Amino acid sequence: MTDLHLEPQPRIDVLVTDYDTEERRLRTDYAGVAYIGDEPDPETGLMGGAYAKRSVDSRLFLPDTHWYDADQLESVEVQVTAGVLQVAQTDRGTQGLLGALTAPEVEFYEHPEGAEGVGVCLWIRGEILSNVAVSYRITVVCDPIAVQRKGATELEEVPAVS
Repeated sequence: MTDLHLEPQPRIDVLVTDYDTEERRLRTDYAGVAYIGDEPDPETGLMGGAYAKRSVDSRLFLPDTHWYDADQLESVEVQVTAGVLQVAQTDRGTQGLLGALTAPEVEFYEHPEGAEGVGVCLWIRGEILSNVAVSYRITVVCDPIAVQRKGATELEEVPAVS
């Protein structure tokens, strides 16, 4: 399995009013970058040129995920977008090839250490031919009572699912 590393941006939580029902809803925006295959050099921001065909099939909890009550997520709405930021240069000095990544998906999974609630997982899969950086944005809109515990504000390492 190919390594996947998430570097999240600060989570944004706002209370909004549903246009049709005028009910209060919690809108949470999670955003960041997923580095697939290798992490970037801290000085240059560039990823290594490991040019090899690798499968990607990773589900990772967002490090700042709220922990939700699964029974209260009946009316949850989730939106996810992603875009390729960087395809690493190969060790031969040429631009690397991407391969193929399917559309990212969002799933709710139980806490990896058995704590109560389900958290937001980003699922990325496909096949890459060099290291790739992908930006992501996930928006979750739900009833505020669905949140059992607020997510971390000081980001901590949360293990992968698969």
